[in-house]
Parts: sequence; structure tokens; C-alpha cells
Amino acid sequence: MANLKEVRTRIASVKSTRQITSAMKMVSASKMRKAQNAIEKLRYYAGHLKDILNEVYKTYPSLQNHQLTLRKEGKKALLLICSSNKGLCGPYNTMILKKAVTFIESLKEQNFEIFLYIIGKKANDFFKKKEFEIINFEQELSEKVSFENAASVADQLKKKFVDDDFTRIDAVYSSFKNVVVQQPVSENIMPLDVFKDVIKPEKQNDFNEEEHLKHILEPAPEDIIDEIIPKVIDIEVFRIFLDSYASEQGARMTAMHKATENASELIRELTLTYNKVRQATITRELVEIVSGAEALK
Repeated sequence: MANLKEVRTRIASVKSTRQITSAMKMVSASKMRKAQNAIEKLRYYAGHLKDILNEVYKTYPSLQNHQLTLRKEGKKALLLICSSNKGLCGPYNTMILKKAVTFIESLKEQNFEIFLYIIGKKANDFFKKKEFEIINFEQELSEKVSFENAASVADQLKKKFVDDDFTRIDAVYSSFKNVVVQQPVSENIMPLDVFKDVIKPEKQNDFNEEEHLKHILEPAPEDIIDEIIPKVIDIEVFRIFLDSYASEQGARMTAMHKATENASELIRELTLTYNKVRQATITRELVEIVSGAEALK
């Protein structure tokens, strides 16, 4: 049985660890709430922006040939993978990497040539040992989430899609559902799909612009399309970054909450052990005193 000093030392150590995990939980909770509020507002804005874009396309079907919405022939895919730089967030990174590997396998079955654009150190550490070509790695962006940074990444992706003949650009990240649920997903970024509920080409001859016109567009529909489509992609990349950041903080908060509970349970068990050792020590000393007194008689 451990002696009193060893048990006291371990109790102090676990209490110190519990303070750290509790502080990390509170910090992650604060960061997650800010990101969650930003996500809710952004989703509302992005939804209305897509509605406007869809209405413009339905009103002017001739504008459906934008370079960021065209589906290309070829087998060249770019995958944006968002992970974290740090651990201590439960299965967050593992789930993202598993989703990425599964998605890559599905692309390989379709004979795609795969390139990676990685956000976060954990994903880079994993994929740099594989045979895939990493065209870019950003470490700071997983912790410094801003629209400017997201727009910068989106501009690079748009340039890759237009100039480097990529057939498709997809993202693998963790979608934030709530505090305890973060779902790893794969999502297409480009070519941008804005053709939901858009009039089919075979019906365009019967299309009456006057009946469907809901917006007066100035200066010209072409200019508005050229402005909105890149903006939609910027917003989508920013939303992906926010989802990833909120999911990371939610996963870390949950992991630290569980670690704090485990530390409290361990302290309770160690305290019981300490009391047992202390009682046994006292009992033994009393027995020695009584035995010594009896021997003197």
C-alpha cells in the first residue's frame, strides 16, 4: 500500500491537472460561442445571397456559363482539408482524417489525380507521409479565422480552378451541429452549383423573362453575376473555416469537460485511499503503543 506522502503528492498533481483542464474548457467554451454566433449569422446571409443568385439565373438563363460554374472534362481534383494545430480535442482530427481518406479513395476509384490544400498541422503531419502532392499548407489559418484570410484562400482556389485545369475542388472539414455533435463532411466548392430549380435548357425556348422577372438589375446582369459568384465562394470558404474552428473548440470543450470529471473522480478515489492509509497508520501506531505498554507490565 502506498504511503501517505505518495498519495498526497498524487492528489496535488491531479488537482493541478484538473485546474488546467477546467481552464481550457472555459476558454474553448468562450471561443466556441463566438464562432457559433458568427456561423448562425453567416449561414443566414449566405442563404439569401444564394437565393438572389438563383433568382438571377432563373431570370436570365443565358448567364449560366460562368467560368466558376462550368463543369469540366478531366480527372484532376483539389481537396481542401481543414484540421487543427493542437490536440486535446478528442476524436476531432481523427474523424476528419478518416473522412478525408475515405473521400480520397472514392476519387481514386474514379481515376482522379488528387492534390491537397491543407489547413492545420495535424492533417499536414498525416498526409506528408503519403504519396499525395500537397500544393499548399497553412498552419496559422486554423486559429486565425477571419473573412480576409478565408477570401485569400478562396482566391487561390478560384485561380487553381480557372488557370490550372482542376476539374473539381472539394473540402473536407467538420460541420458544427451543436456543442456535442461535430460531423465530418465532404463538400463540393467548385464548380459552384447554382442550378437548383433553374430552368432546364430544353425548356428555355418557352421561357418568358417578363413573367419570371423579380429583380431589376443595374448596371447589367453580367456584371452582377461576375460580382456575386466569387463572393458566394468567398463566403462558402469562410463558413467552412468557421465551422471547423467552432467544431474544434466544441470538441476540445467536451474533451476537457470529460477530463475534468475524470480528474474529480480520481481525486475522490485518491482521497478515500489517503484516508484508508492514514487510518491504517494510526491503527498500527496505536497497536504498537498498546503492545509496548503491555510488554512493560
